[in-house]
Order: sequence, then structure tokens, then C-alpha cells
Amino acid sequence: MLRLFVVALAICFGTDLEELGVDDECGSTGSCSLTALQLRSRKIQDELYQDFEVSGNRSESKVTFIFTFGAVATSKEPLEDLSQPSRSFTGLRCYTEAIDNSFFPRRTDAGSDLNLLMHPKVATLALHLGKDSEFYPGEGRPDLPRHGTEAIRLPDVDLHDMKHYFIRLESLQLDGEDVSHMPLFESAHKFANLAWGAYEKQTHWQTKQILRMEDLILKNLKGWRLVAQEQQDTLQAVDNLWLVQSEKTMNCMLVFEGTHSVQEFEVNLRPKMETYCGFEDVHGGYADKLFWLMKHSMPKLRPKLGKCKSVACTGHSLGGSLCEVFAACANSGRKGNLHFDLQDWTTTDTKLMPIVRQKPLSRDNH
Repeated sequence: MLRLFVVALAICFGTDLEELGVDDECGSTGSCSLTALQLRSRKIQDELYQDFEVSGNRSESKVTFIFTFGAVATSKEPLEDLSQPSRSFTGLRCYTEAIDNSFFPRRTDAGSDLNLLMHPKVATLALHLGKDSEFYPGEGRPDLPRHGTEAIRLPDVDLHDMKHYFIRLESLQLDGEDVSHMPLFESAHKFANLAWGAYEKQTHWQTKQILRMEDLILKNLKGWRLVAQEQQDTLQAVDNLWLVQSEKTMNCMLVFEGTHSVQEFEVNLRPKMETYCGFEDVHGGYADKLFWLMKHSMPKLRPKLGKCKSVACTGHSLGGSLCEVFAACANSGRKGNLHFDLQDWTTTDTKLMPIVRQKPLSRDNH
């Protein structure tokens, strides 16, 4: 119980991190990356070159992309994108790992390894530092990291900090090549700023500068603007939902905030499974959290979502899990289902929406 409490504190509030060095060493190149043959295959090239800015217009999907970072697993069976023949979501699920050497267990982001459930079917990227990362296209690896058999893994709370995601994405390497510039990975790096900013404010690990969500958008998402911020007091915490729009394409990104109070961490630990939006055995804590967010915040967001050319979502930790369940429900097409109808919206007049200013910091983030 004490260990769980320490993990809760660290995941909610982060930890003081030491200067990061190269911590990933692999026994062999083949065990840490895709093979050159895989990288040359057309299927994987298609995965690598998908860019939300130019591809976020798939009319058959309500949520066109998902980008999640350290998301906690969501269901007994992997959630699927029912709008796609492949049943796989477009986008990327990332988690961080550190491999000290081939004889010791891998250290893995504790958030992504928090329970025994499965992640959704979406391309998966295990981020390593200084060595090849591991990329699994298509439906990805819903079993990783908890159920992977190719290595022993131990949860590491420190690796849940978004700092480690930025550093690894900036120098992303596959099969000995720098692939950080490829659109899918570049998009993930860009939208990581939104997942990080969803907590209202952050302190940069190098400059120590305090950055709010609107600061991160202005600095790192040129041509994007904040068009909505809804706050909902769930007693456990004041939860934020953000909507950011591209001035060029009018595509939108819906951003879910992650766990940011000790009380809210309890959501991650609820053992009960529920049927949500027709999907059986969904994590009860996430199903309940999303239900109340949609019931009270979606009526305010719905008119603005209707002005987006397309909608994607992102989030870190609990925020990533909520994004994944939200996307599965949105793309299920299950009209008449209570959960689907609560979060559904209709595209009306696509237009660029006015900028809104970020609200004063909530009680959890002062």
C-alpha cells in the first residue's frame, strides 16, 4: 500500500528529475528496432508518412487520429476503431523505456504498465534514448508493455514524466536512422505539447520557465489556436478539456487532462469493469470519468466541434486513456447508445473559430 501511495504521488505531481543521460543500451541492434527490410516496406512507409495536417479528413471516422503518451491500459480486449476495415486507429501510442543493458530488466513508464488490461489497436512506439526505439505499425502492440514476453519489464515512475517523451521524440531513431522528421512522429512530438499543457501549467525541465497551455501553443504549435477550454469540478479534481484548431486546415485537436490530484488517482485503481458505448469490459474508472465529462462538458463543446473540419484527440496518462475510450465510442457509430449520444456531434459550418484566453488556474494547479 505504501508503494502504491508513492507511485500515486509521483504520477500526480511528477518528481524532481536529475540531469538526463544516455540510459538505453541494447544487447543488439536487432532487439531494439525494426529491421531495414521492414522500414522499406510500403505498408510501414504509409504508416510513417501520415500527417494529421493533411490526412485528418477521413469522413468515415469521427475521430481521425489519436496521439497518446503513457496512457494507462483501458480494457480486457483491445479497443477497436469500428469505422475502419482494419479495426485499427490511426495515430500513435507512445510509452518510454530505459534499457540499461541486455542482462537487466527494462524500466518502463509506470503509467503505461499500471494494470493488467490491454491497450487499443493503434501503432505503438516504445521510446528509447540514444539507441533504436521500437515501432509497431498497423494495430501496434496492445499487449505492451505489461504482457510482452520478449523482455522483463519493471515499472519506473520517473519515466512517466513527459520530459522523457520530448527528449526521445526529438532524437527518435529506428534502424540506426533519425526518423524524428517523419510526419507521424513529428506530429506526435508537436501534439505532445498539448498533452503536457493540458495540466494548465508546467515548469520546463531545462529553463525552469513556467509555461501555460496558451504559451505552449504559441511557442510550439505555429498556426494553431486555443478555441475552447472547459473546466469541470468532479470533486476529485477540476478537470480540463481543451479544443485547439489549425488555422490552415481547420482541423481540431481535443485534449484530455491527465491525473493531477491524489484523490483523482483513485480513478486509475477501480477494479470494476463496465460496458461502455457497447464495448464490454472497459476500465470502470475511465468509463465513469468519461461519462460525467461528456454529460456536463460536451454540451458546451459540441457547437465548437461542429465547426471543425475533423477532430483528433490526445492526452497523457489518464488523459490518454480517456482519449482512447472517447475515440472508440465516437467511431463506433452506435447511434441510440447512451454513451455515444452523450458525446456525439454534427459537423455544421466548418470555420475558423476565434481565439479564447486560457482561464485562471484551477485550485489543483496553483
